[in-house]
Amino acid sequence: MTRLILSAASTVAVLLAAGCDRTPPAPETKSMSGAQLSVETQRCARGGAEAAKDPTCRAVRDENFDRFLGEDGKR
Repeated sequence: MTRLILSAASTVAVLLAAGCDRTPPAPETKSMSGAQLSVETQRCARGGAEAAKDPTCRAVRDENFDRFLGEDGKR
């Protein structure tokens, strides 16, 4: 049983070290103007279910939320 646990832990460690858990980087939304953010928000709103998986749409949603709450806003 100990070998199985060690084997599974080793496999997970190797996969994580290899970068198998990486997601594509989201664009820098902090530098977007209000107009640019609005355009991206509208594009994501039309994207439907696929927009939920899009890293750009996630970043835009988070940035809109942060701007709404202010710099120190807590979620």
